[in-house]
Amino acid sequence: MVFVCGDTHFTNDTDKLFPDVWPEGQKCNKKDYLIILGDAGIIWFLENCEREQELLEWYNSQLWTTLFIDGNHENFDRLFSNSFPEIDMFNSKVKQIHDSIFYLQRGHVYTIEKKTFFAFGGGESIDKNARSARIDWWEQELPNHHEMDFAIGNLKRHNEKVDFVLTHACSDYAFNLIMKFADFSYKRDTERSLRSFFFWIENNIHFGQWHFAHYHDDYNFGKYYLHYNNKPMRIV
Repeated sequence: MVFVCGDTHFTNDTDKLFPDVWPEGQKCNKKDYLIILGDAGIIWFLENCEREQELLEWYNSQLWTTLFIDGNHENFDRLFSNSFPEIDMFNSKVKQIHDSIFYLQRGHVYTIEKKTFFAFGGGESIDKNARSARIDWWEQELPNHHEMDFAIGNLKRHNEKVDFVLTHACSDYAFNLIMKFADFSYKRDTERSLRSFFFWIENNIHFGQWHFAHYHDDYNFGKYYLHYNNKPMRIV
């Protein structure tokens, strides 16, 4: 089984993973996967510390295997460094964070449970002006053109077709739909380069479902799914 959920923000929003909210998690085993759609905050502090280690051990002790893409609230200096080994998994490359915690890297296409997943994290922090560079905000939060070109190459090698798109932010199309009924302060002109890339995805890639987070709400419109407070959703 494969489940997806929205931001967990270190321990601030992990209650949706607790047994009383998500009883299905207690029926999982390590061959079942929970994918956090960015802002996991699993790697956040400037160095490994007791609080981080406790969180890693908590995830590692769960019945399932935890996977995550990056959002905008991650320590990218550490996450993108050589601190965590890159290993072969799901017919591509992941970074192993702990025994059963893995980071799905930007631009890779993974095969999980015989389904294909295109992963492309990243997003823009709307409060970055109140944060400190390389302390609690990192410029790598927004993907660069090299990562986008890498992603396009991988998608073309998969015949421009995947079962699932997993992102943290979303396209202009999805964003405009959300803006009709959601109440949050994201500006339409943020994440412009990232949304342009997602526009290319929408118009050039055949996909079954697009799952994303970032906007702190829960909605479904067609094949687009926004996740935040709801318990993990099974998709495979």
